[in-house]
Amino acid sequence: MIYETVHFTEAGDKKSVCSCCGTGGLSIAILIVLEHIREKVDAPVVLLSGARCSKYNQSVGGSKNSEHKSTDEDPLSDAVDITVKSMSTKQLHLLVKSLPYANLLGIGYYPEKGFIHVDTRGLAARW
Repeated sequence: MIYETVHFTEAGDKKSVCSCCGTGGLSIAILIVLEHIREKVDAPVVLLSGARCSKYNQSVGGSKNSEHKSTDEDPLSDAVDITVKSMSTKQLHLLVKSLPYANLLGIGYYPEKGFIHVDTRGLAARW
C-alpha cells in the first residue's frame, strides 16, 4: 500500500520510491513530518531520496541499517533527504531541530550536499 498526503504523492514525488527499481514508499509517520515541515516553511519541500532497496542503498553509500531501506517485510521508508529551494540548508536544519517532537527524529545535516536527512526512528540522533 502506498500512502499519500495532499502535498506528497507518488505521482508528484518520484523520489518517494526507490530510484533504481520503483519499490517501496513513505511511512505515514514521515509523511506527517513532511507536511508539518511544509506548513512551517510555507513552501514546497523537495524530496531528494525516500525509500531505497538494499542494492540502491549500498550503491549510494547508505548505512547498512539505514532508515531509508525498504524490504519485502517492511516496504515503507521512515526516512527522507530533503531541501527547500527558498531556504538555506542551515535554516532548514535549524527549523527541523526546533520541531516540538525533534527528540524523536534522526536529523542529518549535509551542507556540502545541500540537504538534510530526517527520519522517524523514535529517538534523537544527530550527525
